[in-house]
Amino acid sequence: MTVTITTNQRFRHLNADRSQVIKPGGVGVEKEIVCDIVLVDEDLSDAVIGEFVADFTQVGLKEAYSCAILASDNFLDAFSFRPHATNAAALARFHVTDMSDGLSNDDADLADTTLIVAVRGV
Repeated sequence: MTVTITTNQRFRHLNADRSQVIKPGGVGVEKEIVCDIVLVDEDLSDAVIGEFVADFTQVGLKEAYSCAILASDNFLDAFSFRPHATNAAALARFHVTDMSDGLSNDDADLADTTLIVAVRGV
């Protein structure tokens, strides 16, 4: 599955908060970024349990430990964030649940689905 993550330009003031810039040589400062997650392909990367991987290193995070889904253009499925055990931003996952029966959606057609999320991390 192809997952593209970009910063949402409508929230550019929040995303450009200078107090949350990671300083060179420092351990970093927690920041929150509002992102668009665009799912291009139809298939989930882990269809057995209904999950796909979202690589938040695409927006400059090393760790992602909290994510709120602000909006979705897919009304057939519910999405929930699952951080990696080490909070690695490259291995963050989203679980997909079918709204009609409440079960893991292992056959979701997610082509051209866009999520707007607020992710917190370092």
